[in-house]
Amino acid sequence: MKTNTDLFEKVPVPKAVATMAVPTMISMLVVVIYNMADTFFIGQTQDPLQVAAVSLATPVFMIFMALGNLFGIGGSSAISRALGEKHKERAWHISSFCCYGALGLGVIVAIFSVLGMEVILRLIGASENTIGFARKYLLIISIGAPTILFSTAFANILREGAARESMVGNLLGTIVNIVLDPVMILMLGWGVTGAALATIIGNIAACLFYLQYFLRKKSTLTISLKYFKIGGGIARGVVAIGIPASLNNILMSFANIVLNQALVGYGDTPVAAMGVAMKSNMLVV
Repeated sequence: MKTNTDLFEKVPVPKAVATMAVPTMISMLVVVIYNMADTFFIGQTQDPLQVAAVSLATPVFMIFMALGNLFGIGGSSAISRALGEKHKERAWHISSFCCYGALGLGVIVAIFSVLGMEVILRLIGASENTIGFARKYLLIISIGAPTILFSTAFANILREGAARESMVGNLLGTIVNIVLDPVMILMLGWGVTGAALATIIGNIAACLFYLQYFLRKKSTLTISLKYFKIGGGIARGVVAIGIPASLNNILMSFANIVLNQALVGYGDTPVAAMGVAMKSNMLVV
């Protein structure tokens, strides 16, 4: 798409930065609101155990997003360098690798998460009171891991010259989630199950938006399988940037898990309260 190339080659640097930065900041704020929606509507049930369960499961969800950022942040950096060097075909290889890499890792994560569900529940500090709710929520989130990794990855990758489309995809997923939350959580009375389903359906909506964007050939990039390539420094270039970026988020999630484990000793309500506080803190970050 010509305008995407112009952004890198012809537009003055301050204008190019502003063009990409504003939609990117909005996208990041949308992700925070996305994560706050479940907690807000679960809170309307007046059941602190369900709020605590979602709070306990949130770090696992954030780890899934961090793994998506491995391909998203690593891929976007590698793609921007390839485009800057006018290696368009290399950029295609990278975007295709990130697409199928995110989906493949998502499937692996889903399988191991479902099979190791009881171990995960013990690690995140679920108590006898919250373990049932946490299991229901995490089971659905785990099954939907491929959509979480893909939508997170391509929300980042599309920012390379298509920041507006990245923002629209994030907004679409968030709106779907927020609309479905009160219906599934409160009207249908599905509680944490409804919250998890709304989250995954929102991610599916974002994934479908990104897919149609590529299938309509509006991007300079491609997700065609024929361009999928691991060698030639493709995987190494993505992982070299992606691992440090994702590791930071993973360590923050583990720190949250340790905090929740410490709080469980004081009861489930403090865990629920800290979950609400942590979601608010994400807005500041």
